[in-house]
Order: sequence, then C-alpha cells, then structure tokens
Amino acid sequence: TALVDPKAHARLLVKHADTIKNSPGLLLTKGGGTEFTEAMARGGMFRHGPLKVVGKALEPFQRGFENSMDAAGIYMKESLAYLAKTPEATAQIDQFVNVFRGLTSSAALGVSGPTRALETAALLAPRYNRAIASILADVFHGNLRGSLARESLGKGVAAMVAMTIAIGHALDEDEKTILEHLNPASPRFMTWEMAGQNVGPGTKVRAVIKLLADTVDNPDDLLEATMANPGLRFVRANLAPVPSTGIDLLIGKNFVGDP
Repeated sequence: TALVDPKAHARLLVKHADTIKNSPGLLLTKGGGTEFTEAMARGGMFRHGPLKVVGKALEPFQRGFENSMDAAGIYMKESLAYLAKTPEATAQIDQFVNVFRGLTSSAALGVSGPTRALETAALLAPRYNRAIASILADVFHGNLRGSLARESLGKGVAAMVAMTIAIGHALDEDEKTILEHLNPASPRFMTWEMAGQNVGPGTKVRAVIKLLADTVDNPDDLLEATMANPGLRFVRANLAPVPSTGIDLLIGKNFVGDP
C-alpha cells in the first residue's frame, strides 16, 4: 500500500499512536532512520545535485521499506505487550524488537559522531551488523531479552530447515544433496545452483553460522593471508562499497575470488 499511497505510513503511525507512546525505546524508520534509506532522508545524497532525480524515482520503494519495517516493529511489540509488566521489561522488549529487525541506535549506545562517521565509511551497514551481533549475544543472557531471542531464533532455524527441505523436494534433489544444504561447512549451505551461481536467501545470521562452521572445519585456514581464510572473507564482505571496490581493483578479484 505504501508503494502507491504516500500517506499510508502516516496513517499506520497515527493508528498505533498509543503503542508508540508506550514504547519509548522502539525505533522507527520514518524519515530515513535506517542505513538502507538514510541516503533518501533530508540532506542525504539522493536529495541534492544530479542524484536528486534518482531519489525521486526511488521514493515509493523507500516508503514501502520503511512502512514494512515499522509495521513489523509495531505489531511485534503489540504481540509481546502482555510481557511488559515493568519499565525494565518494556525496555527489554523494545530493544529486542529493534535488533530483531536489524535496527539499533549507535548514539544511544554512546558511540560518538566521528566514530559513527568512520564506521559508515569503512563498514557495510555497521548499525545493522551491531544489531545482529546483539541478538546473537542475547541468546546467552538469562533475562527476558534472552528468552525472546532464543525462542525467535529457534523458530527461525526450524522454518529455514523446513524451507530447505521443501525446496530440495521441489527440485527433485536426493536426500544427500538436501542434507548438504543444511550443512554449514558445505559450499551448498542454504544455496542452490542457478545459471552457474550458488544463490540463496543470505542474511547476516547465515553468514555468521558459515564463518563459525568454516573455522571449526578448517582452523588452519585462519593463518592464511588469502581469501581461503574465512575470517578475511567475512571482513571483506562487510567492507563499505568504497574500500571494498578499491581492494577489488587492486587485486583483480572480488571477495569470493571471481575475476
């Protein structure tokens, strides 16, 4: 709806104003509040100069993305409102809903302005990476956030396994091949070959699982100064566009080793 209706997002926020008011820690995307859409915000690179035309063309997609992210956050918070019995519980639920959507506030964590600028220049979506790291760390906590993280990630893993098996059967794969898609140490992990390329849903959680599996499977590779090193591959894949492209040009290959 937000793709074609510029007022849809505003109506969503008005309709759920009470939820937003009672969720002081809930992050909303309105106005380019994420790294994926901040270039579209006032003062962003798509608001000035020759790129302004591009920004205008992308506006419907910005609205659709931000509306979806906020709807997900609002409805998730409302579904967990019964657990918000104390201010501390409310704060923990708000933070869980934020990081589950890949949102976090670096400023609220005490990260200085210059450091945030440096992170943005050097890394690909540092706030998103910080949010994903946070929800993975929450799994080991004994509080309400930890309980919600464990339950949600458990459901997510179950859903991904079911989806992988369903896709395998749809492609008439044998049992051995289907199991390869579920093995984090396999190059086929959560990917399927299409037009000579391994294609899959990706996600940061998959990348972290793959990093851990490759490290356990071949720990000696961590000593390599090449892309055979899973740690270097992970870092390379998380560089911002400018340093990443610069390295590609210098060595003639991208982070997966293709020319």
